[in-house]
Amino acid sequence: MSVYTGKVKQKVPNGEGTAILDTDASVSGTFENGTFLSGEASGVPYRVSYRDQIISGSYTGTVSEQLPSGNGEYTSDTYSYKGTWINGAPDGEGTLTASVFCIDTPSGILEGSYSGDVRNGLAEGNGSFTYQSDTDEIQLSRNFTNNRFDGLLTKTIHYPNTEKSYPVYYQNGSLLQNSAAMIAYLEGMRNESYCLNEAQLSFLSDHSALFEGTESQNLPEVGVFDYEAFKETDTPSLILISNAVVRSVQRYKPYADSDTVTSMIVQNNEGWYHLVFAYAVESADTGDSVNIYALPLCRSTLTAPEQDYTAIDAAGAVVIGG
Repeated sequence: MSVYTGKVKQKVPNGEGTAILDTDASVSGTFENGTFLSGEASGVPYRVSYRDQIISGSYTGTVSEQLPSGNGEYTSDTYSYKGTWINGAPDGEGTLTASVFCIDTPSGILEGSYSGDVRNGLAEGNGSFTYQSDTDEIQLSRNFTNNRFDGLLTKTIHYPNTEKSYPVYYQNGSLLQNSAAMIAYLEGMRNESYCLNEAQLSFLSDHSALFEGTESQNLPEVGVFDYEAFKETDTPSLILISNAVVRSVQRYKPYADSDTVTSMIVQNNEGWYHLVFAYAVESADTGDSVNIYALPLCRSTLTAPEQDYTAIDAAGAVVIGG
């Protein structure tokens, strides 16, 4: 049952008018022979298809030729979308929240939930995808291209009593873990908030004397922090320590079940460096000649009995054999 106000022809809506449905939904615009053709809809029942599913919900937005077209918003229990529509389907730029969503990977379809930007119904731009592994809930956030992980993302693993976040680098859906990929994602982090894992937080708390001007109570309590609030004098730029000889290296876990932190002392013709880092691509032992790319979180001078070290805590580092 509905209430119609507007022009009629032969006792049916024809021309400009407004209809209010018994569900409090409404349409306003052009009618022809009793059928709403184009205009604006509010809360009108509508169904969308996603892969092999038909999802029932309601639509609010512009309508053309009886179908959502233009800007509109769709809501249901499992799927909501706000953005551009063409011929009755989400098509163009918009933001989607879906409890059932599929991401394309080289090995097949990965099913989970998604919230973020879409284009032509596919994840595109900035978003967050969450899925369940065999043991834990995993979330990948930030860069999507053509419904695939692409570029620098933040991976968060939700354990029963805690969670860990760290950066990962994808190219066209494939996780890259080689030196080139590591350098690329370190470069990508230069103007972003850095990810800091619990192992690094623990190290900084226990060794704050290495980094002048830092106080343990000022360390962030979460795994992502703003470099600008933490730095001393350095700009957030990737540094290269070239042709360095590894004088000592230690890989350890600050506490049980933590990520590994690497502590490395190297020397080149510019001096000595004491680096501490996680999220690394590395292959180095004492005596090796290496090149190191590192993205510093903070930097200071560590005074030793015979020489001064540049002490660097890094969000990540790439150690490449020289």
